[in-house]
Amino acid sequence: MKNYLDVEEGRNGWKRYLSTTILASAATITMSIIYIIADMVIVAADESGKSYFDFDSGVAVGIDANLDFLLSHIVYICWIFGLWIGIRFIHKRKMKSLITSNKRVNWKKVIWSFGAFSLLLIVSQLIDVVFNHSDYSWNHVSLKEYALLVLITLLLVPIQTTTEELFLRGLLLQWVSKKVKHPILLAIIVGLMFSIGHFANPEMNKSIILVGLDYIVAGFALTYIAIKTKSLEITIGAHAANNMFIALFLTTDDSVFGSIPSLFKVANTEPGANLIWSIITFSVFYILCRGKIKKEEAANKDQLIA
Repeated sequence: MKNYLDVEEGRNGWKRYLSTTILASAATITMSIIYIIADMVIVAADESGKSYFDFDSGVAVGIDANLDFLLSHIVYICWIFGLWIGIRFIHKRKMKSLITSNKRVNWKKVIWSFGAFSLLLIVSQLIDVVFNHSDYSWNHVSLKEYALLVLITLLLVPIQTTTEELFLRGLLLQWVSKKVKHPILLAIIVGLMFSIGHFANPEMNKSIILVGLDYIVAGFALTYIAIKTKSLEITIGAHAANNMFIALFLTTDDSVFGSIPSLFKVANTEPGANLIWSIITFSVFYILCRGKIKKEEAANKDQLIA
């Protein structure tokens, strides 16, 4: 099985990686500024006076949650477009090369990963509900609000998560792997890059150490899985499953998604417990991934022998 980190097509010198990184980042920053301006315009147009822009956190408070959710995720369309320009015209290769070295993306593997990680999230959440049922409450959302949230989630959240995967565990991981070869060290470096990008999220206020470690565990685990499975297909599915599950079913007062109309509202989230659940979930998921890859490798060997 070829490794997607060993890129053979295109031009991949460090200057090209740097140029593409700057280009994609500039596209993201530009769109993020437009998003903030759009939020400020919405606040200014609110005649009720109930909404305001919090300049300390850079967040619009009191505006329609679904609208803000939509606008925040449009940023990723600009990000992935900037990344595509870099890969296509600077590296002179296909976007597929950020995902796999095979002729085509294995969508069955993406779907398997999405389903497996979703199942782990459901099981772990149900266990938590049993022991901490008082922390969960029905969010009393209207059918119209929730239907709109489902539509936005299905259309844009996979774009958001895939963009992050392509940039961090695609472009940056391929770049760093040119110098760093040890899987664990490589996973630590790029996993930290992923984690740092989430340190500005509002949930960090609960515990910088514990919530920070939670993101570090996720960043390391997904990066290590990508390295060991030699492609991004599994992490693309798992990342999408995680964010879509949270958006559709769980909301908290300090969520990075804001007060979106998810089905349930969670109070008194315990960072330490969340960290433990993350370690357990990603450990089990890694074991499942190893089994999946071993089966595929065995099947390929049988085909070659036949």
